[in-house]
This record gives sequence, structure tokens and C-alpha cells, in this order.
Amino acid sequence: MTPMRNSGRVFTLSRFAIYFEMVAQAGSIRQAATVLNVSPSAVNRQILAIEQDMGTPLFHRHSTGLSLTSAGELLLATIRAGKRDFEAFQTRLTALSGLHGGLVTMAVVEAVSDRFVPDILSEISKDYPRVEFSIKTMDFKTIWQSISRNEVDFGISLLGSEKLSRRVRVVATLQAPIGFIVRPDHPLAAWKEARLSHVLGSRLIIPDATLAVGAAIREGLLAQNVDIKPAFSCNRIVSIKALVRSGLGVALLTQADVIDEEKSGELCFVRIIQSDIKPLRFALIHNTQRQLSAAAHATLDVITRNFHALSTTESAGSLSDISS
Repeated sequence: MTPMRNSGRVFTLSRFAIYFEMVAQAGSIRQAATVLNVSPSAVNRQILAIEQDMGTPLFHRHSTGLSLTSAGELLLATIRAGKRDFEAFQTRLTALSGLHGGLVTMAVVEAVSDRFVPDILSEISKDYPRVEFSIKTMDFKTIWQSISRNEVDFGISLLGSEKLSRRVRVVATLQAPIGFIVRPDHPLAAWKEARLSHVLGSRLIIPDATLAVGAAIREGLLAQNVDIKPAFSCNRIVSIKALVRSGLGVALLTQADVIDEEKSGELCFVRIIQSDIKPLRFALIHNTQRQLSAAAHATLDVITRNFHALSTTESAGSLSDISS
């Protein structure tokens, strides 16, 4: 976008408004004309023409100069208010154009904070090197509240049974299957799919019910009438993956939780089949009343494309190729 030259004067003010404001400020047509570098007659013609159109004088004419009438004072206040409004518009327009960088704020769930979000920011930063990013990791319910209160530009949360606010828009969604997380040397690592019965003799590591994935797992187990007593329960995804790396058992997580580890070959994801454990759905959301900068819009676009790419790859059976 090319910056507008002298836009405050060209766009906001007519020639009359420029002349009128200067005469009101100088109290003299001759002095105003000198400042404006035009002839006094040109300034006088503009003012007389508008006074005739309005049917009321804008200035009292004195032997020592001019002073505003009540109508003139009202008009001057209107012109100056219009200038202030346009200056505010220009400030917002500059922010939208990304000319001076800015700050993009987002709230995300832990599952996408390790690999997905850093890859997105790496891509965006190439086009917007001066833009700052603020990433806040929150639980999924807090993210919805934060977006509803218009506290951040957008969020990546989980799509559940929340009643959507009119102000909150779901831009894109992504379905993340839940499965077994194992080390590459585990017998299940060579499998693409497995049933719950295949791990009943193993030491299980299950997310705490305070996590959305943990709640989904427990809900599915209850619906399937399966009584599993985990060896470990944890409320942090990174800790669960560390336990698996240590060889302490088999974990239940979404494939999105181990995107990075799958790609590096450090951990393996095995999809659960014939189970009542439902996939989680991630949602990219923002507040429709928030004015987004060009960088925030670009970030939304890149995340949306990656969500769609993930969805396509997921339907083919793997999420590990995201952002590669």
C-alpha cells in the first residue's frame, strides 16, 4: 500500500476549509493569504461564496480584522473535529498496512505451542521482520474467554460444547485423533492402529482430567465401560512425553501433541481404533469486533492454510508432515 501524500489536507479538507481555518486563526484575510501563498482575493472569494450558500455570515468584519460569528465558531469546531477523526483513521490505516511493524498477540493451547506455532511464526517473520509476537499458553476454556473479552488478536483452542458468542468467529478447525504414544523400540511402534485391549497389560500414562485430552479419554473409557488404572497421571503434555521417553509406559495423547517428536523419530503415534474415545477438535478463533493488523491477518491466513493441510494429511493417516 502506497502512503498518501499530504492526505490530511487533500482528503479531509476542501480548499474553502483550509482557507477558512487559516483566516479564523490569523484574524485577517491578508495574513492568511500570505501563509497560504495565495492571493487575498482568492481567499475572500472562497469565504464569500460559502457565506452566500449558507445564508449566514461566518465572520464579523472589523476595521482591525475579522472575528468568528457563532456560525463560524460552530463550523471551525466541525472542521477541526473532522481533522482529528481523519488523523486517527490514518494512524489505524498505517497499523493495518504493516508499515511500522506492530504486535501480534495470540493465545494457544499447549498442544500447538511446541512445534506448530513456532513454524508459523518462522514463516510470518520472513515477510514481517519488524513485527513482534506475544504467545500465551492457556487452557482451552481461558482462551475462549480471552477471545470473547477481545484481549488478544486470535487464539487456537479446542472446540467443545461451548456456546459460541456472536463476537467469536471460528476461522478454521482441525480434528486431532487420540492414540498411543510409544518409543520407537516399543512393539507397538511398528503398528499404525491398535485397540485398547492391546495395551491393557502395559503401564499407562494418561493426561489429567483437567486437560481437554484427559477429559476426552476418560469420557471415552467410561462410555466403553473400560476400567483402566493408569500408572501415571499428569497435567502437563511435556511431562507425559518425558515419561514415555524414559520408558516408563505407553501414553494416550493426540497426534498433534507429538508432531515434533514424530518427525524426528523420537516418539511414535499409533491411532486407537474401535474405541469410544473421540478425536479432539482444534479451533482457530478471533473476535469479530477486533481490528486486526496486516501482520495479524497474514498470520491467520497462514494458520488457516496449515489447518487445511493438516486436515488433508490427517485423512491420509498422518499428521507428521505439517509445516515441513
